[in-house]
Amino acid sequence: MAQHDGKIFGIGFYKTGTTTLYAALRVLGYHTVNGDTPDSYPGADDGATLIRQIDAGDYRLPTFEQFEAFTDNPYFRIWRRIYDLYPDAKYILTVRDEDPWIDSCVRFFRHRRIRPMRVWMFGQHANPAGSPESRQAWLDAYRAHNAAVRDFFAGRPQQYFEFDPTLEDGWERLCAFLGAPVPGLPWPHANATRSDRPWRPAWRRIRQALGLEARAPDGARDD
Repeated sequence: MAQHDGKIFGIGFYKTGTTTLYAALRVLGYHTVNGDTPDSYPGADDGATLIRQIDAGDYRLPTFEQFEAFTDNPYFRIWRRIYDLYPDAKYILTVRDEDPWIDSCVRFFRHRRIRPMRVWMFGQHANPAGSPESRQAWLDAYRAHNAAVRDFFAGRPQQYFEFDPTLEDGWERLCAFLGAPVPGLPWPHANATRSDRPWRPAWRRIRQALGLEARAPDGARDD
């Protein structure tokens, strides 16, 4: 089987190994973008421009012409619209068991600035560590997302692959799905959640006081 040369969309939720998948796809030779942080591609602005375009009903994002593979937000959020545009693409759902997943989200996002993409998805619950209600909102969204993806692709096994990148110990299954040769490199385990740095809350408050970072939306706790 020849290596897949069409589009590839990683449609797994935040903190499910999306950065690991991004690194793996790059090793396999795909020009890949991970989210919309300012340094991810020329013109990236933390998602503000893409959000406006999507909310206006236009799903033909400019990144589709710039890259071959895509991970993280906004791609997992609009996966069904993307399928309408790219019905022959490959779709990869990255997953984790929900208890370690939500614990990882809480630790990772607790003191990080609230980016537009998370406000777009969760509004006042953009920080999963902000309250028990926010934590539950993330869990509910995670469960609903995975269930919808699995149901939709149940009859499309040739273009759908689901796995937990944090438990993967080799390239074989991903490469078999993409028809790619197995690289002579270790499987990448990227962006593991570590203990939060103690200086991060104070640094965020300084940035907010200087107007360099937006505060949490109304109703959200900005810990």
